[in-house]
Amino acid sequence: DNAVITMPISNNLKNVRKEKHCYQKDVALATGICPRSISNIERGEYYPSLETALRMAKYFKVPVEELFILTEE
Repeated sequence: DNAVITMPISNNLKNVRKEKHCYQKDVALATGICPRSISNIERGEYYPSLETALRMAKYFKVPVEELFILTEE
């Protein structure tokens, strides 16, 4: 069976980033991943590791749930 598994996760990363007046490259440097990955996360094309999600939350000084939201399908 080749069923595609979609993760019911959305994110608020772009909005929080803009509220905090940060660029993608700033978040990338703070979290140790490349700016392209930040872009992919914002578009929902890539899900960060738990460690990266926690680093982002720490960088923005917000709960991780403010950045990443578990949605119901």
